[in-house]
Amino acid sequence: MAKSVFKGVRIRGVAGAVPAGKVNNLTDHRFCTEDERKKIVALTKVGGYRKARKGMTASDLCQAAAESLLEGLNTSPEDIDAIVFTTMTPDYRVPSTACLLQDRLKCRTTIAAYDVNMGCSGFMVGLYNACALIKGAGLKRVLLLAGDTQTKLCHDQDKNVVFLLGDGGTATLLEADPAAEDIVIELLTDGSRFNNLYVPAGGFRCESTASTREVREQADGGLRSDENLYMNGMEIFKFSATDVVKSIAEFMEAERIAPTDVGALFLHQANGFMNEKISRKLKVPDARVPYTIGFYGNTGSASIPLTMAHHFSTVGQPTSQRTVFSGFGVGLSWGVATTVLDGVYSPPVVELA
Repeated sequence: MAKSVFKGVRIRGVAGAVPAGKVNNLTDHRFCTEDERKKIVALTKVGGYRKARKGMTASDLCQAAAESLLEGLNTSPEDIDAIVFTTMTPDYRVPSTACLLQDRLKCRTTIAAYDVNMGCSGFMVGLYNACALIKGAGLKRVLLLAGDTQTKLCHDQDKNVVFLLGDGGTATLLEADPAAEDIVIELLTDGSRFNNLYVPAGGFRCESTASTREVREQADGGLRSDENLYMNGMEIFKFSATDVVKSIAEFMEAERIAPTDVGALFLHQANGFMNEKISRKLKVPDARVPYTIGFYGNTGSASIPLTMAHHFSTVGQPTSQRTVFSGFGVGLSWGVATTVLDGVYSPPVVELA
């Protein structure tokens, strides 16, 4: 297992940004009947989400979050030593979008900047990278950007995904601090199940053709092309309810964290029903499991930090709060982390028009 303990690194702030455009799952998606829409919302607990307009990308959302965060922390972009950008929806195939963000955020050119191609576990992998850059490379400040515009991967009449997946971007600032509590992170991967959540065509293994772009009704009843996102909902649910729960439970036991010790459990916002199942199996009180799935939907790599940003900007900064994080999905990949959060700054979530 890829489990590491990072000493002397703290999360100083986290900010989020979402598109202004809203989707209402009860009144939109008219390709489904009203009864179907009501049943899906009751099951997923996703009342709606934010959808990026044409031309708006994950980097735009992450840039807005980063500018809000740095301004609120009175931190200059020139103080940033590295940018790590986790996303499934980059601006271009080449180059890494982090390179563009270095320029757009007005960071100096003497920094490291790179993308990490991850989805639902992207924040966990990005957090690992950021901590490693500080502890292993001696950097002082790393800006972790995590965001996705997943709606651009979905066919707008595929009921398997179009009621769940939304768009969002986030920025998390990590700093070297000898007095900080340990950040412990465990990452896991099972690529044998990759095809339960993926885009089958349009890459270099199966290149784009007229056939792969053809929209048609699929065996699961969804309407999409092979270049749209496919999700095997039942297999992803089983993965979350078994592998993910087991990993979090074993991690907490190894770190001697009782359910009552957890001040906040931030889960990837996969699906309301699924997340409730996970938190109850772990016996963490409902009041300590913040959610944004109901109004932001599943925002991929942004979902954990976006939930943190919304929670801390509305409830207030945490004080010596034992926190557990877990992201899981595309890959299949998943991860668990813990630290004690204290005084994490979060400005109000930005609405980007």
